[in-house]
Amino acid sequence: MRLDSVQLSVADVAEATRAYTLLLGVEPLARPCGVQRFQLAPGAVEIEPGDRGLRAVRFVSQPGETGSWPSPEQFEGLQVEVMADPGGPSPLRLPAAQAIDHLVVRTPDPDRAIALWRDRIGLRLAFDQTFPSRGLRLLFFRSGGVTFEFAASDPPAEDRRGPDLLWGISYRVVDLDAHRERLLGAGVDVTPARPGHKPGTRVVTVRSGTCNIPTLLLEAS
Repeated sequence: MRLDSVQLSVADVAEATRAYTLLLGVEPLARPCGVQRFQLAPGAVEIEPGDRGLRAVRFVSQPGETGSWPSPEQFEGLQVEVMADPGGPSPLRLPAAQAIDHLVVRTPDPDRAIALWRDRIGLRLAFDQTFPSRGLRLLFFRSGGVTFEFAASDPPAEDRRGPDLLWGISYRVVDLDAHRERLLGAGVDVTPARPGHKPGTRVVTVRSGTCNIPTLLLEAS
């Protein structure tokens, strides 16, 4: 099982497609039902008709895999899809945005997330650390070359029964300064570059042209 893509549900697919072609620097692939797929390496973004914003995350099963997938209510509010790997063309070149670096989920209960994603589904928990000065606990699950990040408050909330929320996306880029200048030249609101939380990384926040999805661009030295 590997993480394949994230689904964005938008009212104006044509406008969103233009915005993400600029943001990612790669042309989309047309899929059935009006879906536009931006294939990165790894990960993909699919834009579909609707009005739900950052709607779902999709996993694909590999040939020969067996086992039961949790029922929808066990995902604690997340819309999670699973399907057989359909295959498809890989990018002919590395686009301006190489890959989805991580998808961010906000959770009131990180231990609940571990019980589901590591113990039940089998994703590798590569990182689990609290940051008292930031009031934050972060969990990094790895799947298909993408980090599935769960962020929780520290100390934890008294009531942990709330739903998990698919919140934002970080894309990995090769040349952050050039990518930022290209977006600025097209009128996109992008912050100055700053050091990332991980040593050896730099990041910018993209504040427009993302269909209101919290978006980060990340460069690793």
